[in-house]
Amino acid sequence: MDFDEILAMFSPLTLTESVNLMKGTEPLLLTSRLGKNEVNSLDETCVFEVEEGSYNLAPMGYSGDPASNVNIARSVKPYAVTPPQIFMKDRITANEINRVRMAAQNPINMTLQDKNAAYNKLIGDKQQGLNRLIERRIEWLFAQVLRGKISYMSDTGRAFEHDFKLPAAVNINSEYWNKPADPGNPVHQLRHIAKYFKKLNNQRDPDLIVMGGAAGDAFMDNPYVEKWLQSAGVQIVQVRAGLAKGESLPIAVIQGSELFEYSATYEDNKGKAVPYIEDDYVYMTNSSLWRTIYGAINDFDAGNPPIVLGPRFSKMKVSEDGKALNIYVESHPLPVVTSNLCVVKAKVVD
Repeated sequence: MDFDEILAMFSPLTLTESVNLMKGTEPLLLTSRLGKNEVNSLDETCVFEVEEGSYNLAPMGYSGDPASNVNIARSVKPYAVTPPQIFMKDRITANEINRVRMAAQNPINMTLQDKNAAYNKLIGDKQQGLNRLIERRIEWLFAQVLRGKISYMSDTGRAFEHDFKLPAAVNINSEYWNKPADPGNPVHQLRHIAKYFKKLNNQRDPDLIVMGGAAGDAFMDNPYVEKWLQSAGVQIVQVRAGLAKGESLPIAVIQGSELFEYSATYEDNKGKAVPYIEDDYVYMTNSSLWRTIYGAINDFDAGNPPIVLGPRFSKMKVSEDGKALNIYVESHPLPVVTSNLCVVKAKVVD
């Protein structure tokens, strides 16, 4: 198989299928727990609705009374948002292609089959690297929505902003967990917060509690928690649940909610490690209130019609000067919530 045949084998359809199979390889807590409900938009613009909190009851009257006027639409706000575009390319020079080989492989004894296998791996590694950048950005988007607003400005001045208008009711006051004289009881407080979340969300229980790194330390060092963690049931949860070490630490189940300490970080433009979520906060939510919408991708290389409905699109092209091979990966993700009461948060570290 010569190079032209190999190049033809990596069609946009093949590359797109490949990169979509790589989804979920980065062990990130928010995306894995809140990003399960995916929706593919039929257009670049994503249309969704957010229910605004209301505690109204149905009106009652006597038999024979006319119907009461109720405007349900007042409590549901529609949005039409064009998601941010993630469109990246990685460059492979012709020299890299000529020198490619598998690890520990002797270049002198390489067969054409060996060369093709090494080439395939090189393409896969490039796609995987681009995919991981996308997954970390999506995790960042989820963390932004937890705070109530996505706000982004690129180095080139490209801005994106969307405010989900979370009301003040989702910010609650809690005793600090790290005060030596009066550390409070975090377990009892989390149970009370869970009851409050249930009240806000029409008796829907939370199923996920996420603590920042400092909040997690204060929780684990709390004397009341140390006694509570001696329970055999809690220990079983710690052993059986979990993601990659260093990303998140599963601790227990409280009021039916999985409790995690989450201290994963990303690098900002200056190379500084930044936590995805605020260190001193605890967040409580229900995964059924979240969606991940992917805007349609318009590209003539996708075929006829020139549109891709899905999470990722990938293609490969030789540069105009013939000196390099560009591998492209594109995605238009937008995490959204179906209720502006989707999260309750509290600052628990002073």
